[in-house]
Amino acid sequence: MADSKPAAPPPAATKAKRGAARRAPSTPAAVAAAAPGPSAIPPPPAHKPSRFKFETHGLTDVGLVRDGNEDALLLMEADQLYVVADGMGGHSAGEVASAFTIEALRSFYGNPDLTQRVRSAYLRARRAKAEMTVAEASPHALRLRKAVESANISVYRLAQQHDQLRDMGTTLVGAVFQGNRIHIANVGDSRLYRMRGGKLRQLTEDHSLLNEYIRMNLLQPEEIENFPYKNVIVRALGLQDQVIVDLFVDTVRRGDHYLLCSDGLTDLVRDEEIELVLRNAPTAQSACYRLTDLAKARGGHDNITTIIVRIHGPDWAPPAPMIPPPPPPGVGGPPNIPPPPPGAAPVVIPPPPPGRAPQ
Repeated sequence: MADSKPAAPPPAATKAKRGAARRAPSTPAAVAAAAPGPSAIPPPPAHKPSRFKFETHGLTDVGLVRDGNEDALLLMEADQLYVVADGMGGHSAGEVASAFTIEALRSFYGNPDLTQRVRSAYLRARRAKAEMTVAEASPHALRLRKAVESANISVYRLAQQHDQLRDMGTTLVGAVFQGNRIHIANVGDSRLYRMRGGKLRQLTEDHSLLNEYIRMNLLQPEEIENFPYKNVIVRALGLQDQVIVDLFVDTVRRGDHYLLCSDGLTDLVRDEEIELVLRNAPTAQSACYRLTDLAKARGGHDNITTIIVRIHGPDWAPPAPMIPPPPPPGVGGPPNIPPPPPGAAPVVIPPPPPGRAPQ
């Protein structure tokens, strides 16, 4: 298929992950508070009491190749909000973009003055009989979308203020639970999966060049694996002053497992392997560690971030947290001195010379 070969992607959309220079000075709370204009209306009414209990855990790991971690995550249990962001850009701009996005969302959801404004905007839209998709027909969905749009303009404005941050951007996948619903927002190629009845399903859609070519039937099945621009995304936060946010809604059931993750996991671990881990791991925490270890065993060439939310009934009690195993002999702690043979004098460790700390 000679005429279906992709042209070189635009550099601004490439997930370039380079060295680790210092972050530019910034004030996330101040910039995040800047609204994107009259349409930037934020938070909704209080959450309805849930008949579910949530078991959650989040983990981010630098991997085995990168110098720094350009992923960031957010778990706000009070708002039942969970977010993964995967930054991009040189000179640590990716680190700034993802961290700034998380801070902007935290500030947005933590501002009680915005609650009534979102509620009012939602009611005005309903009274005007504005067309809404099922995913948008909720004040919680409106709040989530406005939060992402606000984070986008905050990152964009910060990038315009610092030359070394001009090419920065970040993906985002976020979820907020309300009653028996989960509202999902997605920009980029970070993903949200649901496992129900032991079967895994991706609920978000990748905004990647690869996915665009697949959608337009420009690739043969055998060409997909070796597509040269897999890490090129066509949508991200911070690249422009406006962003299109995909919204999804799903009905939550007892026994569901939800996974939010960056492409540092999905580039190396197949969906069927993720399904197997989620099915067999005893806790959300152990599942996060198992998925991370699996990606690192495959090379860990990118940062790896996972958030897992497991849905339980009201009688569920949280398990005891995992305790890390003790260090191997000789690593940390007292020296690994073997016991003396029978009849021999005990081994005595002499004190260190004055002025020196014990080894």
